[in-house]
This record gives sequence, structure tokens and C-alpha cells, in this order.
Amino acid sequence: MKKSPKKRQALSRERILRCALSIVDAEGLDAVSMRRVGEALGVEAMSLYNHVANKAAILDGVFETVLAELPAPKRSATWEAALRDRARALRCVLRAHPNALPIFATRPAVTPASLAHVEHVLDSLRGAGFSTRQALSAFQVVVTYVVGHTLACYAPGTPGETSRPAYDQLNPEQFPRVREAAALLPGHDLEREFEFGLDALLVGFGALLARKHQR
Repeated sequence: MKKSPKKRQALSRERILRCALSIVDAEGLDAVSMRRVGEALGVEAMSLYNHVANKAAILDGVFETVLAELPAPKRSATWEAALRDRARALRCVLRAHPNALPIFATRPAVTPASLAHVEHVLDSLRGAGFSTRQALSAFQVVVTYVVGHTLACYAPGTPGETSRPAYDQLNPEQFPRVREAAALLPGHDLEREFEFGLDALLVGFGALLARKHQR
């Protein structure tokens, strides 16, 4: 008795974007192209154009697909707690996809699904009393900090292109502070450093808000 042929899974935007993200995770951003994604899905590249306009749309969709892994926002009593929760959550999903980090450093959120996360944070800040301009700036600064710090700490390096400073060979009279700081690096906790920076940002935003209410 002949087996019935296996039914091919229907092509969809979601399936294309998931495939593209898997390519990014395994091979890096440079590996993504319409042809490469088509090959991975077992279809001609032209078939993708029924669901995504071009490579730029795929990259925007990868951005969206990574953000889709964010957990639902927690109910927070304060804007500080809400912003801290979103910053930590974003860092967590970015760490899970280090090869995708350059997308977040160079591309804005453009799809409705991506912009929904922006809307949530801006609404929290506006509800706390920040002006529209202040809310926008606070959001931009926090996202830039999260992406930048995560990129600096966890983006994969290219073999043969990384440099390791020889701190111990520096002249101690010329670089006393660099040498004493470098001595701490082997045990330096990058997550505590991240929290330190996040605390500083939130305290600063709080001071701006308090100053506004005092006027």
C-alpha cells in the first residue's frame, strides 16, 4: 500500500520570519537573503514575495519576531518598576539572539506588532506625568542603553578581528587608574553593571519629573 505524499506546510509571513530568525541565529545577519530563506523553506525565492516585500521587510520582521518573545508586561505600581521590567525583558530576549543585535542597533521598530511595545512604554511614562517629549526621550535613551550594553557584552566577535588590551604592560605612572580598574575586570559582573546603569537612568528621569512638578 502506497503512503500518501506528505502535505507541504503552507507558506506564511510568520513561517518566513521564523525561518529567517533561525538563519540569523545559526549563521548571522549576512546570511539572510530572499534566496537563502527560500532554500531553507524548500521554495523558490519568488514565492516569498507574496508575503514579504523584500529583504528589508524580512529584517523588520526578524525585529518583530524577537520582540514577540517578550513576556507580557507585569502590573507595576510605579513607572520606574514598569520601565525596569521592560528594560530587563528586552535585554533577556536580545541575549537569546546575539546575532540579531545589530538589527536593534541600526533599525527602528516599524511593524504594528513591534510598535505595540513602544506604545505600552510611552503610555506608562505619559500616565506618570512625563511630557510627550520627555517620554519619547526617556524611551529612546533606555532602549539605546539596553541595546548598546547588550551589544557590547554579548555580540559574537569575528575570529581574528578582536583585540585584548595588555593592561599589565601599561606604564603605571601614566595609567594608574586604568591599571587599578583593569585588575577588577576578571571578576566584574556585567549584569550588576547593567543594573547600575539602569538605576542611574531611572533616578535621573525621576529627578526630571520631580522638577517638573515643582514648577
